[in-house]
Amino acid sequence: MRLCPSHDGSGSPLITHRIGADVCLSRQSGNFHKCHRCIYRGRSAAWQPEAEVAFRVTQGEDPDPGDVKHVEIPRPAAREPEQVAANG
Repeated sequence: MRLCPSHDGSGSPLITHRIGADVCLSRQSGNFHKCHRCIYRGRSAAWQPEAEVAFRVTQGEDPDPGDVKHVEIPRPAAREPEQVAANG
């Protein structure tokens, strides 16, 4: 199984999924839009990278409270039902 997309020397993709080598090769031959920088591009079906392709996974992690900036968003005052009816 291969992790798709697996970009060489770039940041972690937002969304990845595991696909078989047959699907990977068919996407390459069909000019799939994520294949142009893929580490598997032009390789045989049996080729494997020297080290497991690993991406930093942040799913389910809460941000550090020190890194969060709270912003107050002003809200308009609620209108009375008579004002809503008069303004249409």
